[in-house]
Amino acid sequence: MKGSTAGRHLSFPFRIAANGRAASADTLGRQALEELVQLVLTNQGERLFLPDFGASAQRLLFEGITDTTATMARSMITQAVQQWLANRVNLNQLAVTVNDTTITIAITYQVAGTDQVRQAIFQRSAPSA
Repeated sequence: MKGSTAGRHLSFPFRIAANGRAASADTLGRQALEELVQLVLTNQGERLFLPDFGASAQRLLFEGITDTTATMARSMITQAVQQWLANRVNLNQLAVTVNDTTITIAITYQVAGTDQVRQAIFQRSAPSA
């Protein structure tokens, strides 16, 4: 699949389009991003028939923002991408930085079968006291 518009891909989150059909992602790159977001933000055990699906990054909301949290995030996300999206994206770089009360997860990836290199950034700040 070399082109960026090869085939029709269901959009995430799933929704109905104006034409009454399931909405679809307009490009393969958009589909890959939506799948990556879904994977990162899904906690393991959340899906009934896929209990191992997810990177469990949302669980970090309840952890203190430390270097240990950053290491856990790197490990969980790397493992989840390799297990669930290995045929869809190639993980180029995964940077997790902790700065005071903010954790930032920057994922640089290539859409499989294309030259498209993209980056997705997830960020959370601890609530102020």
